[in-house]
This record gives sequence, C-alpha cells and structure tokens, in this order.
Amino acid sequence: MTVAALALAPVKGMRLATAEALEIGPLGVIGDRAFLVVDDAADLLLSARNASLLQVVARWADGVLSLSFPDGSEVAEAPRLGAPASTANYEGRPIAGRLVEGELAAALSRHLGRPVRLLARAADQRGADDAPVTIMSSASLAALGVPDGRRFRMSITLDGVEAWEEHGWGGRELAIGEAVLRVTEPVPRCVVTTRDPERGVRDAPTLKALADLRGRRDVTFGMWCEVVAPGRVRVGDEAHLDSFRSSNR
Repeated sequence: MTVAALALAPVKGMRLATAEALEIGPLGVIGDRAFLVVDDAADLLLSARNASLLQVVARWADGVLSLSFPDGSEVAEAPRLGAPASTANYEGRPIAGRLVEGELAAALSRHLGRPVRLLARAADQRGADDAPVTIMSSASLAALGVPDGRRFRMSITLDGVEAWEEHGWGGRELAIGEAVLRVTEPVPRCVVTTRDPERGVRDAPTLKALADLRGRRDVTFGMWCEVVAPGRVRVGDEAHLDSFRSSNR
C-alpha cells in the first residue's frame, strides 16, 4: 500500500486543501481545523453543512492565515489572538481557544451575511469531530462512483487496497510513513457528502449510492483512526498493516 493523497482543512468547514506531507501529532493532523468559525448570535460552530463557508479557500502557512472568497477578494493576516473563548462540536464536546482579532473575522462576517467569530483552537484541543485521523482507499472511491473524493474530507487516501478492504481493519494498527495509527471503525456519512466540495451545492446522490452498495444500515465510508505514534506522512509513503486479521468485512 502507498499514500495516494493527503488533505486537511485549516479552517473547519472551509474547502479541503491537498498537501504533499502531513505532520500527525497525538491529537491529529497538525494545522487541521486550526481555526473555527462561530455564529455570533446563535453561538454555534459552523461546519461544511454551510455552503457559503465551504466556498472559502483557507491557507495557513508561515504564521499567516489567508482567506480567498468566491468574488475574488482575499484577506491575509498573521492572526492576532485576543480573549480566551470556547465553542462546542455537534456532540457538545467543548473546544477551547482564543478569539482572532482583525480583518479575518470581519471579512468572514461580510461573506456569510451575519456576524461570526473566528476562534484559534488551542494546541491541546482536538479539532476533528470524532477521531484524530481518517483514511479511505482510492478503490473504494472508484467503486462508489461518486465524483471528487474531497467531499468525504478524509486525511489520508491509500492506493494498493481492494474496494472496501479498509472497512475490515477495525482494531488493527497501520504504519504510514513515520506515523502509526490504530484503525477503529467506519465513518458514518451525512448530507455533506452529497455536496460539491467547492460550490457547496448538492450534486451527487452519495448516501443513496452507499445504501445501494452496502445496505441501508451501512451508510459508511472510510475509517476513523487513533494515533499510536506521531510522525510525518508524505504522498508516496508506504503503509503496512499489522499481522492481526480482522473478520469484520
């Protein structure tokens, strides 16, 4: 097996960004969901369910966060951290950080048409909702026949795997590059996967396709993983499973 693609979202809910290498820490991919957008009035963490947020391209490099909007405008600043603040994910898990002051939040508010806050996630908090790292295979994506795998927002895509093979890896350890992951369980899928990963509009019957292939009680795609050993992962790195054979297929 080899790593075919890597991805992360510097700002939760914004367009997924591809990468040639990822640094995986104990809590997940470094820089992934490093920033969070919170609706000011409803005090609600926004996600990729918001089509307007999904249309924004975020880049986080060398201490500068840049946001590119559909109208061609761009705002780039070194985030100025203000007061401590917190939000919660969809399950109510608290996520602490500090408010980002300056033009970034103001530009987001104008784009979304409502006041929002931008939160810089604390380094000791997990940004991903349910598991630190996610994996899928190119073969499963091809078998599903849904365009553009970015709609699944997965950290790592693997080549050299039969379709749906990764769904039988629960409980096994997977060495990828310098990192070691423990595969836990399949990822349940929601309406976000039916949306174009750039425009945010519904364009593919992804959930129906999963139900047709795997059954109505198994609308899952890809796998959640815990981090056993942090390390760097690069496109082209080899991946190796431990010798334990799971019967969960």
